[in-house]
Amino acid sequence: MARHVVASVIVLSSLFSPGLTKPVVAADPDPDDVASLAVEAGVDQLDLLGAASTTGLSPRSYLYAVGELERPRPLVLPPPAPPLNPAIERRLDCIMHYESGGFAGATNPYSKAAGAYQFLWSTWAGTPEGRAGLSPYDPVAARSAARWMLQQGRAREWVPVQRGLC
Repeated sequence: MARHVVASVIVLSSLFSPGLTKPVVAADPDPDDVASLAVEAGVDQLDLLGAASTTGLSPRSYLYAVGELERPRPLVLPPPAPPLNPAIERRLDCIMHYESGGFAGATNPYSKAAGAYQFLWSTWAGTPEGRAGLSPYDPVAARSAARWMLQQGRAREWVPVQRGLC
């Protein structure tokens, strides 16, 4: 119904103001595209071609204009991650160096501390990554948890920080 109203308005406006309108010549639409568009919109292919040629719009633009096809929604990306603080990243590198030498699979045989940052299991369980069920042996999760601990003011829980090394 809406497509007929739009087409009628355009035709009538061209009849009553012939000097104000210029004929619009649209490129020949791809027949395969027109057929698939007609099926997608649930309209007759010949009706679509007629309406598109009358309005001077492409078949797809015409279907969008009359509401027979919904315009694709733009892709919405998540906001970018905040920039990393270089001072915190250097401190994390220092802690990792002294705690495990950078070895993500490290385990202290005495305390059972685990991973590159040598988290005690009780400490790990209190981090967001530990509560999410991630492993302290996962280098990305461990660094994220260590970063979180620094941001919470818990740097002194690491011996290298206590000794002034980091």
